[in-house]
Amino acid sequence: MPLSFVLVCDLLEEAHKHATSGNKNFNQRVSNWFTRHRRHVDDAGTDVSALLSTLLPDKRTDRVYAIQADTLSNIVGRALRLGASRVKELRRYKEPGRGEDLADCVARLLKETPNPMFAGKNAVTVEEIDSVLNSLAASCRFSSPAVRALQPLSTSRDELLGSLYFRMQAREAKWLTRLILKNFQPVIFDPGHVYYCCDPLLPKILRVRDDFSAALSLLQDLRRLGRDPSFRRGMGERGEALMKHLTPVLGVKVGRPFWLKGRSIKHCIQLGHGRMSCEKKMDGEYCQIHVDLSKGFKCIQIFSKSGKDSTNDRAALHG
Repeated sequence: MPLSFVLVCDLLEEAHKHATSGNKNFNQRVSNWFTRHRRHVDDAGTDVSALLSTLLPDKRTDRVYAIQADTLSNIVGRALRLGASRVKELRRYKEPGRGEDLADCVARLLKETPNPMFAGKNAVTVEEIDSVLNSLAASCRFSSPAVRALQPLSTSRDELLGSLYFRMQAREAKWLTRLILKNFQPVIFDPGHVYYCCDPLLPKILRVRDDFSAALSLLQDLRRLGRDPSFRRGMGERGEALMKHLTPVLGVKVGRPFWLKGRSIKHCIQLGHGRMSCEKKMDGEYCQIHVDLSKGFKCIQIFSKSGKDSTNDRAALHG
């Protein structure tokens, strides 16, 4: 069955309290959350790609919403039918020194005047939120071509987001706001650990197929190869199957290494440990180029350093 957004908010809220106490290592809490909700995560009705996109919103560089805090505050104000005095309260995040963001202001307003309670089948799900965000991104010209090819908005942006906010309590609305703005700080999950908790093979797959849908599709194929229902625990057999099937695919970006900038060789040694490589940074910009000769004139696809499909942005390079 679809995964309730409330469950994700449990993890985010717990991690936020942990971060404000001075500890920003969330790995154990992430592990505990996946252990608690393993049945939900592995359920056939759960969209794991939507879950990963929710926990790691900055990884979805292909989705651009063109919504900043000021725009979102106007949308929330209209969705919740706020009067002038309450709109003023909503915008108090702009006041210097308050230490609040828009999400805090949204939560405070909904604590004072809660929405009707929605539970069970009527609760907002991770999949529902992901579908709305896909629709928003499909209408933005800065999103990747693959996202823009999805179903565009059939209703207005205000109506789509308003339908979510109106069905949420204060805590869920707070984290939805931060999800739309792609800013969970000070909560920043380690992507590799999240992938491993989801499935131990997923980090390896994403190094070669750095796309949630493509990686999870291969993972499903590997699961079908296992005769034993407990294939999840058979890492040896799964690892062998992975090596046979894990190859780069044209149109799916290959994961890139994580780089650190060093001022000198001595500084490089201080930054890392164990086996490493160093290279001189040259002028220019990192990109990954895919060439599919079967597509004729449009055979070139360019991924930028962030992982976004920037083929159209670099049209001057390839015609």
